[in-house]
Amino acid sequence: MPMKRRDFVKTAALATLYQRDLAAVSAAGSPRYKPMVGVQIAPVSLFDEGIDRCLDTLQEKASINTLFIYSQTYHAGTKPKNVLATDHGVPVRDFFKSRLPYLWVRNSTKAFAGKVVQHEKPNSDLEYGDRDLFHEIQKPAEQRGMRVYARILEADARREARIPGYKHVLTVDHEGKRGHGPCWNNPHYRQWVYTTIRELVTNYGLDGLQYGAERTGPLSHVLYRGVTPTCFCEHCVRRNKQKGIDPDRAKAGFSKLYSLIKSVESSSTAGKTTRTQPQTADGVLSSVMRIIYQHPEVLSWDYEWFQADEEICSEVHRIAKSIRPDIDSGRHVDHQRSSWDFFYRSAISYGRMAENADYIKPIVYHESMGPRLRWWVLDRVKDRIFNDLSLEQSLQLYYGLFGHDPSAQPGVKDLDRKGLGPEYVYREVLRCKQSVGKQAKVYAGIGIDIPWYVPKGMEPRPSDPAQLTAAVERAFDAGADGVLASREYNEMRLSSLEAFGRGIQ
Repeated sequence: MPMKRRDFVKTAALATLYQRDLAAVSAAGSPRYKPMVGVQIAPVSLFDEGIDRCLDTLQEKASINTLFIYSQTYHAGTKPKNVLATDHGVPVRDFFKSRLPYLWVRNSTKAFAGKVVQHEKPNSDLEYGDRDLFHEIQKPAEQRGMRVYARILEADARREARIPGYKHVLTVDHEGKRGHGPCWNNPHYRQWVYTTIRELVTNYGLDGLQYGAERTGPLSHVLYRGVTPTCFCEHCVRRNKQKGIDPDRAKAGFSKLYSLIKSVESSSTAGKTTRTQPQTADGVLSSVMRIIYQHPEVLSWDYEWFQADEEICSEVHRIAKSIRPDIDSGRHVDHQRSSWDFFYRSAISYGRMAENADYIKPIVYHESMGPRLRWWVLDRVKDRIFNDLSLEQSLQLYYGLFGHDPSAQPGVKDLDRKGLGPEYVYREVLRCKQSVGKQAKVYAGIGIDIPWYVPKGMEPRPSDPAQLTAAVERAFDAGADGVLASREYNEMRLSSLEAFGRGIQ
């Protein structure tokens, strides 16, 4: 029986689609298919080691094809005692004793004229102060088939001396005192960020951009860490009033929460185990929820803080794409946001982030997640919001709420030593992929030789080679579009980069 024309057309169309999909699968499985394989690196490492030598090392050891380079290093630094990477052929830097620039790019003289917040001025007296890395890196990177991304991480209030005018845009807490970082609603801060992005993308032939802030909201500050809630500056008050949120009631609610948590801290420090105070007679969590029920403005204020961050990230993306449409513009999601802050996870999904990003890069440090969970989460909440629970109960609650299998994960005593392992990487990357769908790519930030947090401070801890290789593999098993060697290149031993590279192979 002859095939009807419409059936023929339908069959031909299906065959075309099948051949196209088959070709895509074949290409992905062929030796020519290259996922994004990046490394986070500071300009000083490239200058210290020599650009050509450093790029060759990265390519040979770890198959790196993308460089995520800090364009500004206002935020932090490293000390030699915390770093294991002594095999790079150059001395380990003490950033706090070096005279290095904080700004590694050149801006036009008029870009920041008259602005409240400025950038550090070029200073040839500083080491490498007369060098322009993002200009110098272009040719060597192109010769090796490497892409160049600029990486920006927000600086907190502790670094205000490094940024001219930064003190004028810092947050204000519920008592009118200076807070923890810049206010996301302050127009002068936003202007500084946007001008910085515009100058960076305009002046350099970048392949990509990574932007991120490592802060959560006022509820997390109070309930997890006992830190004063922010922000209540004039700009935040104006924003929330326009949304119909009463600033006085929000401030009153946060003040009550802060007082409650501080009283719980005092009881814990004194070693009291009985609930002698009226406000905690029903337990700390019930007391917290009672205040929130009485002051629902607390939740609204917290949510608006997250919205302000989203607005900045959205505008950063828009500006970058308007100047260079083909730029790969994405979001850095730090550990607390990716893996343990319940309030942030509830307020902002990966899918929401993907609406204004080409890629999302969640931190999934499988080894340091163990001690961070132990000391940055469990140890803090036991004296605060989860004061009614034991450490082990808090850990089991965490495992349940965040999708981990308690039977396959370490107990409290083993978190420091074992971490959460490659399966944690798989679960978090899969969750991100499922949330973003086809809206954006997912680049997994794999931790390498990251100093681990212990009660007395930071100490260097070597990555286990087999676990590191498996973490890379499990990221791709979960559907990652790329992996990023993290936290910092100057922390990574060459043997660890090789283990990372084996995961790529």
